[in-house]
Amino acid sequence: MSIKLKNLKESNEFLNILFDNITSALFIVDQNAKVENVNNSFSILFKNKEEHVLGVLCGNAIGCKFAVEENKECGTTSYCSKCNLRKDILKTMAEEIPTNRKKLNRDFYTGNQKETKHFLYSTRYIQFDGEKYTLIIVDDNTELENQKKKLIDQNKSLLDLNEQKSKLLGIAAHDLRNPIGAINSFSSLLLESEDDFSKEEKIEFLGLIKDSSQFSLHLLNELLDISKIELGKLDLDKEKHNIHDIVVNSIKINKIFARKKNIAINLQSKLQTNKINIDKNKIEQVLHNLLSNGIKYSNPDTNITVDLLEKNSKIQISVKDQGVGIPESELKNLFTEFGTTSAKTTANESSTGLGLAIAKKIVLGHGGNISAKSKLGEGSEFLFTLPLN
Repeated sequence: MSIKLKNLKESNEFLNILFDNITSALFIVDQNAKVENVNNSFSILFKNKEEHVLGVLCGNAIGCKFAVEENKECGTTSYCSKCNLRKDILKTMAEEIPTNRKKLNRDFYTGNQKETKHFLYSTRYIQFDGEKYTLIIVDDNTELENQKKKLIDQNKSLLDLNEQKSKLLGIAAHDLRNPIGAINSFSSLLLESEDDFSKEEKIEFLGLIKDSSQFSLHLLNELLDISKIELGKLDLDKEKHNIHDIVVNSIKINKIFARKKNIAINLQSKLQTNKINIDKNKIEQVLHNLLSNGIKYSNPDTNITVDLLEKNSKIQISVKDQGVGIPESELKNLFTEFGTTSAKTTANESSTGLGLAIAKKIVLGHGGNISAKSKLGEGSEFLFTLPLN
């Protein structure tokens, strides 16, 4: 063998080694867009061996989802006329115009599994032995794009949390100003001018101080609850509890407040199963919120009905009042944080605007659902479900 031929053979072997060890996926297609050659990185990326893709049309060889799902050849699918990769391959072939690191984001079937891939591809014109070819270089950018998306999502989540924090602080400052101001004013009056007030006036002042402090404490507790939930810290301490007894006890407590407006709370129970797996304190919190709202938004001398029944493998609890009602267009605001409606409490009772948002998250955390329906001037019904198992 001559030195020249030997050198040529060795250089060809070197080029083949180089071709197979380049980390980018390389494949060469002919004028019909059929695969003529691939390197090892191609086989790894597309999980398709060289012997299975030689002579196969480009889209079929790389597992294009349209070619696979429509069971058609590359060039005849519903997407081919819009495929930039196909256009660039043919353009490079016809006009000898290369493309550089263009994005290709699409679903591909690799090893019979559909995956969303993010590729960067380039094309180069090749002429060899009188034949025209296109070299396609593909770099897998999927992991980087996924990490980028993850960072964007995390950043958005942090921005949302920061906005939520600012909103919480703003609400807290606004809603706490009046009750704390009232506590300060009335306590100062009692301390500085005790002898100027009758016993009845002192009792009235102390009652106002108590009401203001209770509202402040309630608001702070709800702010803490919603903050924990927003941070994904809704801890549920689930055990088997008698839901009927929990509802009865919640009604008993709220009857004390209902009595001031001569509102009757009636229970209708049709349960076959009483014990379910729940966080007792959290469900009591939901019930108290719904009953408390029913009382606040009901006129004196009306009724609140609590229905307790078993339906579709779920416990269903509804609280129906004969109150002021809510316009249908405003129902979507009910379960949002600080969601407000035009409905007014009937005795100037206070409301933080957080209770129903917390109730929804608690119910969803139990695998249930909560909803509301209402008719202006006729009352509202709040209904939530809890799974039996």
